[in-house]
Amino acid sequence: MKYCFKFLTFFLITFAFTGTVFAQLVNQSSQKSHLRWTIKADKELVRVSKKASTVTIQSLDPDFFERFSADITKLKKNNEYHTNFDFKAPKIPGNPYRLNITLKDNSIELFSFYKREEGGYILDFWINQDIVGTKESSVASTPKVVKVAKLNKKKILKKKKLSNKVADVFNNKNTNKFNIINPEDIIDKQTGKKFRDFRYGSAFIWDYQAQIPPLSNDISLKEKAPDFLYKIKDRTLLEDKKEAHMQLNINFYRKSQWGLMTRSILLYEEKYGRDTNKVLNDFMKAVSMIKNTIKSSVKPEFQSTMDEAGEIVPAESYSNKGIFAAARNILSSIVDSTKDYEMNKAILRYLIQYSRNESDYIQTLNHAKNLYVKASETFDDEMIIFSSRIILNSLANLKQLDKIKSFLSNKAVLRVLPKQEGLAYIGFVNLFQDNTNQVISDFKVNQASLANPIHPSILFNTAEAFFRHAEYKKAIKLYDDFLSKYSFYTEASKARLRIALSYDLLGEEYSKVIRLYKDAINKSSDLKVRYEAKVRYVGLRVCRNKAPKESDLETIVFLDGSEGEKKSITPNLKKLLWLTRLRSMITSKKYDDALAYLTALPTDNLRRVDQRSFYSDGAEIVLGIIQESYLKADYARAVKIWEVYKDKYENKVARSPYMNFIVSDSFIKLSLFDSYERSVKDLKKIKANIIRTFPLWVNPHKNIEINDFLVELNLNYLLKQGKYAELDTFLERNKKNRNINYKYYKGLVSYNLKKYNDSVTSFESLLVTPNINNILTPNQSLRMLEIYLESLYETASTAKFRKNAAALTNDLRRNNKKDFVKIVTRADYLYIESLYSEQKVNYKLLGQKSKEFMAGNENSEYILRVKYLGGVALINIDETDNGRKLLEELLNNKETPDYLKGLARSELTTLTLKNKTL
Repeated sequence: MKYCFKFLTFFLITFAFTGTVFAQLVNQSSQKSHLRWTIKADKELVRVSKKASTVTIQSLDPDFFERFSADITKLKKNNEYHTNFDFKAPKIPGNPYRLNITLKDNSIELFSFYKREEGGYILDFWINQDIVGTKESSVASTPKVVKVAKLNKKKILKKKKLSNKVADVFNNKNTNKFNIINPEDIIDKQTGKKFRDFRYGSAFIWDYQAQIPPLSNDISLKEKAPDFLYKIKDRTLLEDKKEAHMQLNINFYRKSQWGLMTRSILLYEEKYGRDTNKVLNDFMKAVSMIKNTIKSSVKPEFQSTMDEAGEIVPAESYSNKGIFAAARNILSSIVDSTKDYEMNKAILRYLIQYSRNESDYIQTLNHAKNLYVKASETFDDEMIIFSSRIILNSLANLKQLDKIKSFLSNKAVLRVLPKQEGLAYIGFVNLFQDNTNQVISDFKVNQASLANPIHPSILFNTAEAFFRHAEYKKAIKLYDDFLSKYSFYTEASKARLRIALSYDLLGEEYSKVIRLYKDAINKSSDLKVRYEAKVRYVGLRVCRNKAPKESDLETIVFLDGSEGEKKSITPNLKKLLWLTRLRSMITSKKYDDALAYLTALPTDNLRRVDQRSFYSDGAEIVLGIIQESYLKADYARAVKIWEVYKDKYENKVARSPYMNFIVSDSFIKLSLFDSYERSVKDLKKIKANIIRTFPLWVNPHKNIEINDFLVELNLNYLLKQGKYAELDTFLERNKKNRNINYKYYKGLVSYNLKKYNDSVTSFESLLVTPNINNILTPNQSLRMLEIYLESLYETASTAKFRKNAAALTNDLRRNNKKDFVKIVTRADYLYIESLYSEQKVNYKLLGQKSKEFMAGNENSEYILRVKYLGGVALINIDETDNGRKLLEELLNNKETPDYLKGLARSELTTLTLKNKTL
């Protein structure tokens, strides 16, 4: 019976079920008659079962199981009871961790129970030589008379034969008809894995841009000027005054005496004009101007430049940016006017680097083409390769994909360009055009011939192609290879996140995926990628977690991001952030907040396929609010929310029969029968093949088919109208339908038709074997308990009533819920009345129970009656003064009914007469 009512408690609080972990500790103590283990943990955290000679302890919490396992290994194994301990981690994420304990033989019995006051499980292993086979906790095929050794007293308990089969169940007697279900089995069936699948988290995935084959910088313009690339030679004919003057210019140039050099060049041009040495002089002037802008520590003796009219103007009147621009213009004009290849090469390399730094790929391309032509004319293979790379890189950044293909078909380019670079650019073009099949095909064809290290773009772009094909294991391998060789590239951030995402999509172990997301967060230099990693991390730890702990919920702060991350946000990332924040509210069951947030989002601007994701979540949010209202018996709010939001969300996605059932039943409860009829018509129109199967955020208390919903609605409709005979007839027609709560409605009908025995039988049977697909609402459960208690009081023997009532109240008290107070109070009162109704009253027990009731229920409607019974009990156990005091209090209380005053006065009179006689 106690086991049955322990199950009853679970049955009543299914919707309030949550799991918390106490400090884990396993203690072992050897007693004279048994070996005891004490496991400190929440009741919902651990499941203990025994089959044959194996005891299995399971938990879905990896952190708890790790500490639990560590404690077990510290225990000294008692060979009289245990042969082996076998720890098993789940192969499939979400399945429980297990400890299998192999018992010495089948004579070792397990007696386990949960001790709430100590916050832990008690597992007692004991030897029973009288039991030959293992005793199962479920149904035995044939009842047998067995001897069971009691733990605390070595006595043999004999089971009484009861004619009532329901009473057999309550006394734990095995029968063919009843099967006592373990509450944890229902939890497993309802919740399944600990984490929802990937679709419930940060579910939006987008393509990463193909990596342009990286190109290293040629020179650092922060430190170098064109003179680093081109060395000016000394003059040889110094007898010539003109040549001697040029040598003077060169000497000032080499000593970085820019002011003297500039004046000397101006004097040279005044004397000899802008002759053939003009190019060299301009080159030196450009270098001096650049040097002045990049080396502020150098203070020239004299700074000047020349305006368009030829006037000398102090350089201080120009900004550094202007000076630098003027220098570049001079260099560009030199390229067009000189045939000195070495000078041209130096200037073009400098201008190319500057344009690349400025991301001016058009200008970079023009300079590179110029260099390519000049290098080809002089057969300079080194510069042909250099300029070819620049051309390809510029074309890639300009997305001129056809020109890349055309350039790569050039035989001169093919002759000098390394093969892997050509393949890298071809792969880039194909991936950019989303021609992933070709990327993968080219890689497979050339893979054997690719020398290590493989070009970074080949690795990254092929990995991305595999990822887009959902070939995640192959993608992971290439991303790993990329990271091992090229972790210094910006794309390494993307590779890390793609690896984490791939493992996530593959359903790998939760702890491993979490670690990979953390790596992506901590090691990403790309702010966009780091922010995306944070969002996906929250999506896994919070949104997909069916029972997030406080430590999980704290990670929601990651969605706020840093200032830099917020500035780098992209439209795709913004959309992902909206979805994840919304779902973090849903999984926390903050449905009102979620609805307000969703309403504020600009979802109308999204693509239809993305809108559908938000609308689907919106439909579940509305269902969550309606269900909460329905289970709290706030039926008016349930139908109001339905009317407001059904067109905005529910009607835009696949419909939910469960939601329609709740709404229809709410109309019944509100006696709005016209609205009920309209709602039922809508429910009948829902087709089974297009009902909502995703997302399913809200755990329904009824998991039945549409036709079953309709049957149950008709039952509630007849019940609301009080048509009990008609209800009974309809109920019998659907007796074989296992998806409806036949026993519940049968108990209600029997009670209202005053068939109390049938009511008790139905309810007790329901308590032992509930319909796990059609769980009662808290309101229905309370109603059932109230009627069960009243029916039991009307029909059962006083002893049986007290036995069942005590089990019920003890179990409900442990849950400490306000909803149960009324039932517990009523049960305690009837318990007291049953004691008083006995032919031979146990006044001592009556007095004790009355005293307990009065201490805890001062404002109860039964307090006056109990006070009277308590007074009578005290008088009969020779506590006359205390008894008289209670009865006199009743007489002096204005609230005491007349009949109670009459009874109290009669007792006091009898007591007075008795004392006079004495």
